[in-house]
Amino acid sequence: MVYLVLGQEVNVFPSSTFISVLAQLTSVVTFLFNPSLFWFSGGFVFCLIELFLPNTWAKQYKLIPVILGVNALIVAFFAWRYTLLQDTRFQIAYWMALSTACVIWVRPMLLKRKKVAILDATEAQTLTEIVPGRTGKALYEGCLWQARTEGYQGTIAPHQKVYVLRREGNTLIVLPENLFQR
Repeated sequence: MVYLVLGQEVNVFPSSTFISVLAQLTSVVTFLFNPSLFWFSGGFVFCLIELFLPNTWAKQYKLIPVILGVNALIVAFFAWRYTLLQDTRFQIAYWMALSTACVIWVRPMLLKRKKVAILDATEAQTLTEIVPGRTGKALYEGCLWQARTEGYQGTIAPHQKVYVLRREGNTLIVLPENLFQR
């Protein structure tokens, strides 16, 4: 049998399959490579990757796939609209330069958060006695913490309200409430 496919005659034997037809077509017909379609589909895939990143990776690589995808969409637009970006090597170089610049300068601005000057909870309650120079136990934000004093020479009794000054690793630096009252 002879079929006319895309203006070319293709011989198909009765026992041939779809794969053999495709194999014959690839040798006969030259496929057109459309760079703008390539960049558009790549940009779309990069944007989808951001949605499906695991949460453990999302914090470390946050917004990088989106930046790569948006930059690929920009290159797709310029490759489709302007003849300036017809060379594939220039398209790749433009995409890499634009992506690198955005990851270095734009991503930190998007991830910047306000620093909290006031802690959420500054009060704690001692569970054991805190002697100067030694650690005791305190209940802070519903969790049991090691606590010690700094610059205070008195002993803090158990079940007393204390204020948390700061945290050093797993140890809270506290002062008793009576120092702050007049």
